[in-house]
Amino acid sequence: MELPVGLQLRELGLALALGAAFGILYDLLRPLRRGRITTSLTDLLYVLAVFISLPAFALYAGRGRLRLFALGAMALSGGLWLQISGVFLEKLKKITKKKKKT
Repeated sequence: MELPVGLQLRELGLALALGAAFGILYDLLRPLRRGRITTSLTDLLYVLAVFISLPAFALYAGRGRLRLFALGAMALSGGLWLQISGVFLEKLKKITKKKKKT
């Protein structure tokens, strides 16, 4: 059974949004990763969120299938989010260091 192009575009958009949400969740958990135990717990929380979200995405958005282009879109948008936020955080650190020196 083929999936119409409109539904494929909808699934692609939802996959991009879900991947960005994974990146945002990882960024939100980043400050909590201080010690060995908290790092393990936040990683476990992140993995559980991903493992619950992927089957739910496949059931609802993918109509029972997790397509390869959706996984690629999730990885692309999640990685892109982490790159953008990483650059932003580095610039923010430089700005705050300059203000502390003056």
